[in-house]
Amino acid sequence: MITEYYVLKRPRLVNIVYDSKEANHLPTIPVLSILQFTFHSGVDVLDPSQLGSLLWRKSLKYVSTIPGFRSLYWAPKNSAPSFDQQQVMIVLVQWESGHGWKLFQSSLGFSMMLGYIKDISNRCVQLDLPNFSHFGSLLEIVSFRFSSSVNTDRESDFIYKWKETISPLLNDETTGSELIDCCGQWLEADEASEDRFFVGLLFWKPDTWANHQRQSREANIRNLIDQITDLTTDATAVVSVFTTQLNHVVPATPTLQLSSLPSDSVQSQTNHPIFKTSIKPEYNVNDSTYSGTLDLIHVKSVSQARKNPPERIACGPAGNWCPMGIISQHHLPQPGQYGTGTPGMEIISFRGRADNPRIKSSFERLRQKLWDSLGDCPGMFWGRAKDKEGDFDKISLFVETRNRNREIRKQLQRSIQEFSKECGDNIQDLSTGRSISIDCSRLAPNMDVTFFEVSENERDQESFEYAFSNYVETTHPKLVYGRYYNAVSKVTCLSRGWVTNHQSPSGQSEQDRTILQFMSVFTYEKEGAGEEWYNDFAQRAQTQYDLLGHIVDWIRTLSTRITIQRFALEKQDSWMTILREEKVRQTYPPDLLALLPPLPPVILPQSIQSIPERPPSPPPPSIFDLPWAKRQGESNERK
Repeated sequence: MITEYYVLKRPRLVNIVYDSKEANHLPTIPVLSILQFTFHSGVDVLDPSQLGSLLWRKSLKYVSTIPGFRSLYWAPKNSAPSFDQQQVMIVLVQWESGHGWKLFQSSLGFSMMLGYIKDISNRCVQLDLPNFSHFGSLLEIVSFRFSSSVNTDRESDFIYKWKETISPLLNDETTGSELIDCCGQWLEADEASEDRFFVGLLFWKPDTWANHQRQSREANIRNLIDQITDLTTDATAVVSVFTTQLNHVVPATPTLQLSSLPSDSVQSQTNHPIFKTSIKPEYNVNDSTYSGTLDLIHVKSVSQARKNPPERIACGPAGNWCPMGIISQHHLPQPGQYGTGTPGMEIISFRGRADNPRIKSSFERLRQKLWDSLGDCPGMFWGRAKDKEGDFDKISLFVETRNRNREIRKQLQRSIQEFSKECGDNIQDLSTGRSISIDCSRLAPNMDVTFFEVSENERDQESFEYAFSNYVETTHPKLVYGRYYNAVSKVTCLSRGWVTNHQSPSGQSEQDRTILQFMSVFTYEKEGAGEEWYNDFAQRAQTQYDLLGHIVDWIRTLSTRITIQRFALEKQDSWMTILREEKVRQTYPPDLLALLPPLPPVILPQSIQSIPERPPSPPPPSIFDLPWAKRQGESNERK
């Protein structure tokens, strides 16, 4: 999960928290959301080559589909270039009423921008923007700060003074004013003790940068400053921010800003059933699928899996998202912790007939050699890929190699080379790779390993971690009130993390070798549970963007390739089981050991030399073995 959904300070409207029971009685007058995003250095959402830009435009598209949405204006802050510059984006979202604002705060909102956001301000005012075309105009936001003790009468007086001061400047032909329109209102407070802010919005004519227009603008701004001097008497601070030309999104043309979006290329570069799904970014939460914090379809699947006899193999995915209301000036959610360290396991893979006696014997001997080389009962398991290619099986062996020195690693490579030599042409495509650590004690008979190839951009990787945190959360079965429920057949995310020092297959370009891989391991007890879970996820993602679809869209946007390998794991060798138990018993006190039955003897795998082979062809007969020669020799002896 990205974060705990309960955050103490959350956005309010008329002192009502967006997700409280009182939120059903919010005012019906228009509400304007004012958001300011400060992105990390290097992030430019105006650069279409950046993945963050693609997620930004997807977010704009999504927000425009929320019920109660009227219009949206956005533009970057106009600031002088500087070293290590951080892009600041201003967004105005006009809602028909408080209900639309509530849905926005409860929705996915702009949460797919997590990982790129350094700071954010998520505020609102009870305001209806002036009725004119703001598209292409420049926005100036003037913020007046006052102490928290400002009373209602003084607030009303200030609004009156603001209107009286600014109105004469609108389209004043005698002074050549470039101010198109303006409005202002007191910012909604998120808690009673915070300072009060009055926000003024001024819309200027587009700047063509002609000399006379720039001089005129400077004169107008100086005139405006002189005019509002009287307004700042009681203010503790005044801040003014300009944007570049405003971009516009309206519900009538929600695809306007997305017409140039590239298609998800990873759809054609994945064999994963979930990430091949077609997704459309739009709001579609309703009472039949979601209530409070619960995915109702998931809750139903839990009940079906618990029935006797069960109506399904395992429970389905639990939809979830990070609500916009917990992304604010008070709180910025954090992703799960996915460190990038030394890989903990080695993966040895090859193709061959699993029932071939030579392969079986050599493969078990390889396991014994690796076991002896590593020592201390290392983690080790193996299995066959469920997707069979022709007559050959794909077999993979996972061996724990964490904290092993260079000499031991050389021994591992020698053992693998000996295995290859012993098997000869009986195996193909022998390869080694690196893996994150996997807890062997929690393995189930079925295991799915997925590799996500992600760019090396630090912000893309952090955004991926946020997205994957949501993905992992879908594997947690829940009952009423969102409590986790473990006593049910389910799909479990056993391990996940970044894979470093991965050896890419030969034949790839240098660019492919720079791709960083993120690896996940999902396990499940019952055969068919994985197919059922993936199919449910893919089908629901097409029509439930908030609950599941955004996870597919988010991860797929940040990935260049997604590959899943599905394994049916084999049982552990009997000698491994005995040796592990022997190690455990060494920690027992003598009196307890006396009560335990003795362990059976350890029978190590058969040597490769003892495998029955076709007897060698007999040598050609010698002249002394011929019948006549033998008779002649016997007669000479008698003489």
